[in-house]
Amino acid sequence: MATWMKGLAAVALMLLLCGTALAEEDKTVIVKGEGVIFQNDRALAKDRAIEAALRAAVEQVAGIYIQSSTLVQNYITVDDKILSQSKGFVKSWRELSSRVEDNVVAVEVEAVVAVAKLQGALNEIDWVLARKNYPRMMLLIAEQNIGQTGFSYWWGNTTSAISMGQAENTLIDALSVKGFNFVDPQVLAGKIEMRDAYKVTSGGISDLAARQIANLTDAQVVIVGAAVATEAGPVMEGSKLVSGQADVTVRAINTDNGQILMTASVHAAEAHISTATAGNKALIKAAKKLAEEIATKLTDKWMASVATITLDVTGLASYQQFDSLKNVLTHEIRGVKGVQERSMRQDKAQIDLFFDGKTSNLAKELTLKAFPGFGVKIDEVTANKIKLAVVKK
Repeated sequence: MATWMKGLAAVALMLLLCGTALAEEDKTVIVKGEGVIFQNDRALAKDRAIEAALRAAVEQVAGIYIQSSTLVQNYITVDDKILSQSKGFVKSWRELSSRVEDNVVAVEVEAVVAVAKLQGALNEIDWVLARKNYPRMMLLIAEQNIGQTGFSYWWGNTTSAISMGQAENTLIDALSVKGFNFVDPQVLAGKIEMRDAYKVTSGGISDLAARQIANLTDAQVVIVGAAVATEAGPVMEGSKLVSGQADVTVRAINTDNGQILMTASVHAAEAHISTATAGNKALIKAAKKLAEEIATKLTDKWMASVATITLDVTGLASYQQFDSLKNVLTHEIRGVKGVQERSMRQDKAQIDLFFDGKTSNLAKELTLKAFPGFGVKIDEVTANKIKLAVVKK
């Protein structure tokens, strides 16, 4: 799932040190690394394998001092200022073993990591910059409070002013402090041409319509759903306090390929002398609970070892050429765990790759790979999709 999906797999190992300062001593670790051999260049592949091993050494040392719960409590991507400069934190290293297998050079090294220097670098990083790697999100949650006869939703307003509901505002507040980035719907003010497809049912707007609206911006994830508050009568007989009951149901959708990343449903109740206020308070309480569930489920999803990346292919000369492309993807591209053909028509095709790595890394490997009788040109790379053209050699 791309830069934001795989970047999260290496989470903010260093954002918080869990209250424990790193020890001043150097740390010795044994790690492994791999490098793919391109065009029979074993030397370059071995260099890359060693770089991968040293990166793993730095990551491992930082991770020693991080509680596993930190991965759930802090949703901020590790900034490559540390891991991409791993050699700067390795005082010395020696090769323990090296072998070539399946067109891959694998090495094992013993590395001495300068812990004090690493700690200093961690403390100096501006962690706000790390958030730039986070996927941009949009909320499309229709809301109906006590006393309202139907749903209200900001994308149904075609004027220059946009007003979000209690649930959406609360979710943005709660998730923003965890590092999530949101697209301001105000950028779409007056730009959405209202259609029947954009209207809301009890389950919220449809997935397709949500993607169409989100794709008017650079949002990579859209959270769709409905928030409903109802009156449940007085909290007890003779009381003037009214019980407001709120139910919020959402699903998160990948805007590139329509994949549902997670679903969640929460309930909350609050009381107040005013029925409208009781409803508002219940919606806010439910949204706060929902924020925790969204954060945990999305982070678990993004930290998964394998992401789904869609390849949009153009310029195919024949099905045989398409088959050759799939064969190379399946057997010769490192990190590809599976290939699924979605469609092929004339000179166009769409493929889903199950890939263990970043989308940008996959794009680089594709440009370097020698294909049988043809080449590929990368036209576009997004969080979960690569558009490429097959070209003649």
